[in-house]
Amino acid sequence: MNQTTSIADGNNPAVKSAAQDANAVQDAVNLIAIVGCFHRHLMALRQTGLGSDDLNNHPVSLAFVSKLNSLCRMTTEREMAAFSAIDRIEQGETAEYEVIPL
Repeated sequence: MNQTTSIADGNNPAVKSAAQDANAVQDAVNLIAIVGCFHRHLMALRQTGLGSDDLNNHPVSLAFVSKLNSLCRMTTEREMAAFSAIDRIEQGETAEYEVIPL
C-alpha cells in the first residue's frame, strides 16, 4: 500500500504561528475562540499553498480537531446522538441533549 506524505515547513511564518497556537490552544476552553483561531490558521495555511488532503491532514489541523473533540467530550455515541438531534431540529422539533461540564 502506498503511503502519501507531506512536509510541514517550520521556517514558514504562517506554519510556525499556526503550530504555536495549536499547542497553546490545548489549554483553552472557549469554543468560540478556538474555532476562530483554527479558522484564521486554516485560511493562512491555505494561502501558503496547502489545500485539500494536505490541509485536512496537517498536524495543525489534527491538533485543533483533537482539542475540539476533547472539549466536546466526543464519543461515537455522542456523535450519533448529535446527528439524531440535528435531524429533529431540522424538522422543527425540539431536541434534548446531554451537557457534560468541563
